[in-house]
Amino acid sequence: MVGGLGVILGSVIEGGKLSNAIYGGVLVNQTDKATIVIFVATLAVMFVATILKLPLSLTQAMIGAALPIGLLGTDVNWRFLTLVGGSWVATPLVAATLSSMIYWIVKQMSRKIGNIFQRARIYAAITVAGSFYVGYALGANGVGLIYGIARSLVGTVPFLSLFLSIAAAAGIYLFGYAVTGTVSEKILALAGAAALAAQVGGALTVHLFTQIGFPVSITQAVVGGIVGIGQAKSIVIMNRRTVLRVVFGWIVAPLAGLVVAWLLLVLI
Repeated sequence: MVGGLGVILGSVIEGGKLSNAIYGGVLVNQTDKATIVIFVATLAVMFVATILKLPLSLTQAMIGAALPIGLLGTDVNWRFLTLVGGSWVATPLVAATLSSMIYWIVKQMSRKIGNIFQRARIYAAITVAGSFYVGYALGANGVGLIYGIARSLVGTVPFLSLFLSIAAAAGIYLFGYAVTGTVSEKILALAGAAALAAQVGGALTVHLFTQIGFPVSITQAVVGGIVGIGQAKSIVIMNRRTVLRVVFGWIVAPLAGLVVAWLLLVLI
């Protein structure tokens, strides 16, 4: 619920910064057919990913779905697309660095709290607040990207951003548990300062890219933060198979969006 509230506020307050990432960003022109194809292709990819419990990136799937539309008719802004691709590579690296720094700062500050139970309660409270910030970053970047596409189809409808963010929050609450388990337990189980640092570092990374209008993945950022914490704590017991599976998903997401969208364009 706290994360969902963050999604809603992030979308309403800063979602407009990503509204031109597809049309005006990746694609020069827009059509209703292109919008429908992007939506259907992205939905199909994310539906399969959720069933497979794979934390796939909606952002990457949507950008991938937009690419064949540009190749088959609407011009592609290759400069912007290249910058977006570079931001995808940078996202987990930046998140890992920021999470490690935050972890070190929190650990230094926590040494002033001698009572271990009081320290645990503080960690728990701040981690819940951190989930609000993760949701806020998701709303500003991911839901903002969806808002830009939806607006091109239905026009400037009042409360459209609010409706989309509520739908995203409902999706998190109803269908997010399987993917949550993959991220929070199957890669590396974190608690206390480590969990706090990983999620805040990931959210901060996405929030920074939002300010310059680049659509990046909250999944990539948080997973990058988790791996960064594992390296900072010199943890060697990490489920590397799951990490490779997640990284493989980052490659598959845009390719799957591209293939599904291409098939839709051929069939329609």
